[in-house]
Amino acid sequence: MFTHFPSLSAVRRIFVLLLPLLALRAGNAYAQPRLGSNLPAPRLFTVTPPGGKIGSVVEVTFTGTDLEEPEQLLFSHPGIKAEPIIPPQPPPPQPDPKKPQPKPPAAKPVISRFKVTLAANVPPGIYDVRFVNKWGVSNPRAFVAGDLNEVLEKEPNNDVEQAQRVESNSTINGSMANPTDVDYYVFAGKKGQRVVFSCLASSIDSRFHAGLEVYDRKGKQLASGRDYNHTDAVTDCILPESGDYYVRLYHFTHTQGSALHYYRLSISTAPWIDAVFPCAVEAGKTTRVTIYGRNLPGGQLDPAAVANDHVLEKITVNVAGGTGISPVGFSGLMIPKMAGIDGFELRLRNDSGWSNPFLIGLVRAPLVLDNGNNETLQTAQAVPVPCEIAGHIEKPRDRDWYSFTAKKGQTYMIDILSDRQGAPTYPYFMLRSDKSELKESDDNLDGLSLKFYIRSEDPQAFLFTVPADGKYFLLVSSRLADTVVGPRHFYRVRITPPQPDFHLVALADDEYRPTGTTVLAGGQQALTIFALRQDGFAGDIRLNVEGLPPGVTAAPQTIGGPLRQASLVLSAASNAAVWTGPIKITGTATIGGNQVVREARSASIVWPIPPGQGIPTLSRIDRSAMLAVRPGAPYSLVPSLDKPALMQGDKGTLKVKLTRLSPDFKTPLTVQATPNELPPGLSLNNNQPITIAPNATEGTLPINVPPNLPPGTYNIVLHTQTQMPYSKDAMAKQKPNTLVVLPSAPVTLTVLPKKTK
Repeated sequence: MFTHFPSLSAVRRIFVLLLPLLALRAGNAYAQPRLGSNLPAPRLFTVTPPGGKIGSVVEVTFTGTDLEEPEQLLFSHPGIKAEPIIPPQPPPPQPDPKKPQPKPPAAKPVISRFKVTLAANVPPGIYDVRFVNKWGVSNPRAFVAGDLNEVLEKEPNNDVEQAQRVESNSTINGSMANPTDVDYYVFAGKKGQRVVFSCLASSIDSRFHAGLEVYDRKGKQLASGRDYNHTDAVTDCILPESGDYYVRLYHFTHTQGSALHYYRLSISTAPWIDAVFPCAVEAGKTTRVTIYGRNLPGGQLDPAAVANDHVLEKITVNVAGGTGISPVGFSGLMIPKMAGIDGFELRLRNDSGWSNPFLIGLVRAPLVLDNGNNETLQTAQAVPVPCEIAGHIEKPRDRDWYSFTAKKGQTYMIDILSDRQGAPTYPYFMLRSDKSELKESDDNLDGLSLKFYIRSEDPQAFLFTVPADGKYFLLVSSRLADTVVGPRHFYRVRITPPQPDFHLVALADDEYRPTGTTVLAGGQQALTIFALRQDGFAGDIRLNVEGLPPGVTAAPQTIGGPLRQASLVLSAASNAAVWTGPIKITGTATIGGNQVVREARSASIVWPIPPGQGIPTLSRIDRSAMLAVRPGAPYSLVPSLDKPALMQGDKGTLKVKLTRLSPDFKTPLTVQATPNELPPGLSLNNNQPITIAPNATEGTLPINVPPNLPPGTYNIVLHTQTQMPYSKDAMAKQKPNTLVVLPSAPVTLTVLPKKTK
């Protein structure tokens, strides 16, 4: 009997995938999972249909939890508005004339639908919609503004004989009701048409893993597709004759299905963009780019450009680069590893409609293009440094060599960006001199956080200190370059001196569930802020919030030097009025003597995961940040330091003052700092919680500052937890114990360098 062992490369890939999770779990080994509060908070799961045609009105329904008494659907674009549809009320019962009866109170109508109006000037794209009610504002769900005719799926359509007839150039909104569900559609096409079939799933927050197949009327399969963009599916075919064609849609592996597995299937002759070369341009400059795709206006087939066995067309156009790095102007799906991308979207249009969006990046150094004739060390393409190279793995066994001249002692960051911009590539590099190999790229093991998991297939950025004057050679390729290539396998390589910088990402406080941010009057609420630090930047980042309503404040708070995560706390006065609206979070830092301001990109968890299992959440970048203010904080906890400034190696005391606001809050309160948000080595009460007894209102946590903690300003936020009686019905006689988790107000600790004798 022979035993098959995995290859060393396979084992290596397994360890690469597991190490970030093991590291993250090890960092949290001494802390219990921080559960989210069970106070009511609206959570939006579905909006059906998940989109509509620009310039039309569509009725939508919704599902989720804590969705009582809807007030509005709030969209990230002002041109999309919703109003509740008030159902007709039943006539009141006829009174008995012989028995006088008091007039019954008017019942509130049960709202289950909204009328959504998409203005004619709304650009096509995916926007966010949030649900608003008396409990606050929900997490976002994707809502698409499209330009094709919209159709709703009609069951039964589970076999060829039941195929639902639709028109070409239309979008069908449907769902996979169960794991074995299969949806069939039939349309009439014309000979020679190139028809693109696109099924949006992960792009619109769906749990559907789309599998897509196209057949002619004789049952011959013409095309298939899946995993084009995460769990979306895209394929196309040039119709061999006029007549009917069938589209079969199913959940890949047939293992899942429910109302949460919804989709938008488009059958059209509109353009589709697969790739753009170069994939990034210089800000403020016009660049000539080549677009690869299908049904491109004026496009010509290029036999050398293939994607998933489909020959692509190409055209060349001028593209004007953007001018800033505020939240990226891209309406497609952006997952955590893309959070540091600066750029904008490119679309094309023909007589049938608009294309999908394609993300064009912005480079931060002079742009150099891969010349396509640099496959060997001897033909290495000379590039000036600093620069950013745009290339692609366009043919089998493609290896791109570049050379540059540098002087001893100079430092350069070598950073490849491909997977992070959406390419299905596994890039690597090798750096060498004319005599020997100096460095092979390392796998990037940076996961940042299980809540916002940023790990990518792009290699770890490398700081190269030039050992001697001379010429150096850089090989760039993909680990799959022998077999998987084409225009979609694009990359960028930055060779520049270190460019310290940062991006910020803001998420609601819950660690495991999708939720919005609602602060209760009299109390506090927090957002988790992640700092994506670039090229060794380790300076303080001062946080600020704009657009807060009266009565809501954000005390000065800082993400201190080495930290990459902090809680940003908002406090609401006891008389703060009910409010819902957008806010803007910014971070300010001093870099190279200059003040740099970056706007935080809002993000959210898409679907809940089991707490405490070490599983990364499924998260994405949002299109806007929203806040709600509602009444009813059960308590408020305000910390204070006996010494607001401590020297390295010193000790201090953090005192907390508890104000009990709810008459039902008579239970003990657990208070603890979150280790991930503290600088390395700094401990509060030896990283153990304290408990404030039911009859007490104060507590203390001793602080130990390690002697090697970098001096700076640090934000301290405590997280509290209790089980207290609560019911949605304030007049209920029986109120079950409910988990309540809330942050304290923030306090600032300044660490000073230890005095030397």
